[in-house]
Amino acid sequence: MALVKTENTGNVRIFNEFLEAKETFENKTNPVDLRLSALEYIINHKEIFYTLRMLTEMFNKNDDKDHVFIDYAFANFQIFPKREEDLKLLLDMLKSENAYLRNATIVFLQQHGKEAKDFIYSLMKSEDKDIRIFAINILGDVKFEDSIDMLREFIKNETDINALMTAIDYMGEIGEISDIPLLEEIKNKFNDAYVSFGIDLAIDRIKG
Repeated sequence: MALVKTENTGNVRIFNEFLEAKETFENKTNPVDLRLSALEYIINHKEIFYTLRMLTEMFNKNDDKDHVFIDYAFANFQIFPKREEDLKLLLDMLKSENAYLRNATIVFLQQHGKEAKDFIYSLMKSEDKDIRIFAINILGDVKFEDSIDMLREFIKNETDINALMTAIDYMGEIGEISDIPLLEEIKNKFNDAYVSFGIDLAIDRIKG
């Protein structure tokens, strides 16, 4: 197997096929440079599903030694994942116990504009209220330019009180005076002490 010399990483292996690169990368006893070369080969050959699954499974616990691979993977994705199975893995990473992986995923979403917005919007439409709540929390972290419009639509249509109040709390952070009539409308619609209390707090925060 040929080796090439590079200024940045030293001896870098040239791989002939995906399985060879996969085995090299997954062997944690291999040198970092060699594993990075394998990861580069995998990403360049657009093995997106494998890379996302690998991030989810191999790096589910935080280990400082893994940070370089997480950073490299997210920095070198050439396209934003689009297939349902890819997006499911992206969601798994956002739920990971590994805070470094979660944060890297959020930064990745922040850097991909409309494509990431559509992914979050789809989560906000989930039939699972827990996923909807999670989507609102992601929206709060990512903070797109049109986050407020997505939030307004969510508040108008949400029926689950817990999901609604997650959105109301976020509205208290980014809402405008013009949003107060909508909040008052929702308060009257639900006629619930918990909802009323949360909305009053959000309105107070908007008013400053």
